[in-house]
Amino acid sequence: MNSIFRYLKNKLHVLLFLFLEIFCLISIIRSNRYQSAFYFSNTRKVAGKLQEANHSIFDYFDLYHKNQALSNENLRLRRQLKDNYLIESRKVFTVNDSVYKQRYEYIPAEVITNTINLQNNYITINRGSSSGLEPGMGVFCPEGVIGRVIEVSENYSIVTSVLNSTFKLGCKIDEMKLAKGTIHWSGRDPNFVDYLEVNKYEQIKKGYHIVSSPYSKYLPENIPIGTVDKIETKSTDDFYKIRVKLAVNFGRISTVYVVKNLFNKEVQELEKKLKEKAQ
Repeated sequence: MNSIFRYLKNKLHVLLFLFLEIFCLISIIRSNRYQSAFYFSNTRKVAGKLQEANHSIFDYFDLYHKNQALSNENLRLRRQLKDNYLIESRKVFTVNDSVYKQRYEYIPAEVITNTINLQNNYITINRGSSSGLEPGMGVFCPEGVIGRVIEVSENYSIVTSVLNSTFKLGCKIDEMKLAKGTIHWSGRDPNFVDYLEVNKYEQIKKGYHIVSSPYSKYLPENIPIGTVDKIETKSTDDFYKIRVKLAVNFGRISTVYVVKNLFNKEVQELEKKLKEKAQ
């Protein structure tokens, strides 16, 4: 405590000078209209800049919560899309009625690990069997298709990425309403995939949008895959060689949605019975 008093005593002349300076400035500002207007105008600008900087800093640290809120909102809106429901036609006497039955549910998840530069890339997400995940479920993000669940533990799952040489998905050309062909990654550029098995007599154009097929068992229809970037054909080939630019930047994915097809088990049981009859 004595050291503090000694320090203040040694700096007393400086403190007195500062006090008198502040007192003089306050007197000038209060006594003169021009100086007063100049002071308050500039202090408002400075205060506004400080508040703006403060707001930006807090906004930055609140990005995680905002992203979570946006993801939940996207999920809520997607649940309302027509593609999530089947129309069940019913006839009661002479009254025709159509009832929408929910076909898909979506489970949000966060990406834990992700690779994009291997021949066969995989993604780990923080949801597992405790959240209702099973192998075979489709995965997508707000930008487009991500892949398919292949392994599940209690709290985590492994997803086969679109950037995997074993991954194939049936597609539809949105502008043509043509459900034909599959996508396949060549293992080279993580921004592009090949679109295979499309007849060269189809009138495909550069820029056409490629989306998920209505015949997919694990993804809803019309989930974006990418856009036609390059089209090649040879007289000796029956199919186009098409390059598609992916809608998803796989180096930046963070939040994904896992698709639960509510009719999948029913379809599997029917297909199993058909195979048993054929044997």
